[in-house]
Amino acid sequence: MVEKIIEQGAGNMENPTNEPQEPSFDLAAAWMRHFDISGLILLLAIVIGIVTGVAAYFLHLLVDNVRDLGGTFVGFAREGGVRYLVILSLPAVGILLSYCVQRRFGGKDFKKSLSPLILALDRRQEAMAFAETFLHMISAALCVGLGGSAGLEAPSVLTGAAIGSNMARFFRINRLPRSLLVGCGSAAAISAIFDSPVAGVLFVVEALLPEFSVSGLVPLLLSSAVASVISQWLTGHSIFFMASFLPWNRHNVPLMFLCGAVCALSGVCIIRTTAWLGGRLRAWFANAWVRLGCGAFVLCVFLLVFPFLKGQGYDSIEALLLNDDSFLNQAPDFLGALGIWLPFVMILAAIFLKAVVSSLTIDSGGDGGIFAPTMFIGAFTGFAYARLINLSGISVLPESNFTALGMCGVFTAVMRAPLTGVFLIAETTGAFSLLVPLMIVSAMSWVIGKIFEPNSIYRRSLVAGKLVSEDHNQNVLRRIGVWSCITPVPLYCMPDVRMSEMMELVENTKIEAPTYPVINGDEKLIGMLPAEKFLTALLNHSASIKVEDLMDPPLGVLLPEDNLSTALERMEKHNLKNLPVVSQKDGLFLGIVTKDTIFERYRDEDEP
Repeated sequence: MVEKIIEQGAGNMENPTNEPQEPSFDLAAAWMRHFDISGLILLLAIVIGIVTGVAAYFLHLLVDNVRDLGGTFVGFAREGGVRYLVILSLPAVGILLSYCVQRRFGGKDFKKSLSPLILALDRRQEAMAFAETFLHMISAALCVGLGGSAGLEAPSVLTGAAIGSNMARFFRINRLPRSLLVGCGSAAAISAIFDSPVAGVLFVVEALLPEFSVSGLVPLLLSSAVASVISQWLTGHSIFFMASFLPWNRHNVPLMFLCGAVCALSGVCIIRTTAWLGGRLRAWFANAWVRLGCGAFVLCVFLLVFPFLKGQGYDSIEALLLNDDSFLNQAPDFLGALGIWLPFVMILAAIFLKAVVSSLTIDSGGDGGIFAPTMFIGAFTGFAYARLINLSGISVLPESNFTALGMCGVFTAVMRAPLTGVFLIAETTGAFSLLVPLMIVSAMSWVIGKIFEPNSIYRRSLVAGKLVSEDHNQNVLRRIGVWSCITPVPLYCMPDVRMSEMMELVENTKIEAPTYPVINGDEKLIGMLPAEKFLTALLNHSASIKVEDLMDPPLGVLLPEDNLSTALERMEKHNLKNLPVVSQKDGLFLGIVTKDTIFERYRDEDEP
């Protein structure tokens, strides 16, 4: 079910008939009369960086304002049951408002995950509606600002990607340059959110762009750097830059390797928990409104018991980085009975429940991403690991250091982006002195995580649905639609036509084809007459035999919406050199697809 939804979500981005209308004038052509295309790409990369940086700032501003508005409502409530009711219901209200915005302005196929974007980039069909340049900002602000447990990174990346896509469409830039500009917007979004320009570029290279070339590095760097400058100008500092770190001890290197393995297992749990819970919610509650109500109710109960799981959770991460764990003793009064076990319970809730509440937030109808929850879980995983080692007496580990290492390790395991994990944590926390430990933990987490979950949280469902793969040839074939390879067959025949009549038709029309479609009175395809069988019948003096006696059933019938990978698979399955194509709407025969045509289109598409 999840795979089907993702494929439908990406369908709007890859279907050329749904692509927004191009402008009536061609600015790219006007530019090309005086300059080359590379100069235009660099200029647009800078503009995209500026616009995306400002958009990321306004997203955080919206979240802060919505959060303050929610706090105002809580302040108006009286003490006691009414106050608890308001606190309990705010996340549900945020999800409801977010979902209404999505349905009203984004439609049923509103995309909240990066999976459809990855699929669209893989298929080189990156057209995104103009509304996506601001719609995610509104829906995510309502959801997260009122307490939904999710991050703002995925909405920001989708916003940046939409800015890049629409900028490319405005200038009529197509194919690889358009993919690059979408990547520029995505890199700028990561850079602006975390003030992490290198990590922004690396994330696009490792997670988004299917085929990266060094020539595309300069626009990505420009866009990411400009967005970082805009972010620093508007906000002034990185979110974790006040972290407190101690020098790392080479004697603790073996424990760093073990920390990477622990982080890998934690990351695998995140991937499997979100996939399972998202699938279960859709299976149990097919109706979107029922799913919203039930999921939001369960979410609100969890957040009432563990309020520190609300929002992005960056306050808790910053506290751990500053060696301040006092907030672990702050909980609702009814948890006071836990006594000395309260911090232990809070840590377990942070590690094992954050993925649950984040999945409930997003899959119930809210808008948000898994970036922040992943870093939150990673911080608590690293902190808990260091605390257990210290309590055991095996060694003395600086807990703030391993908090940062845990963030890096879990991020790498979930996103399958080891370099991004290293530089994201180094840049956001200023932990460049921990570069070697970060590299160790990231590498170990990547290796162990890949054993249990070969793909990232975004690519997992795409690979399961056979929408993308690690095979370059398959990816190229999957991005080419059958509609672009249809060879018309203008000569039709009816099932009751004799071979002598068929020969007369061929001679009169002078139309020769490898196969002839057989249609009924409703013009529906009922079979195919191979030319070999037709000629063999004539050579054997069987001119009285009818078409229906020689025709083959229409095996492996294709639709125009299918891709060439599907076409080749069906050809191999039925041992055929060509397949018929019929329209999905009325089943009318449109033509055939041959292996030769497929290979020609593959060579054209695979050219650099």
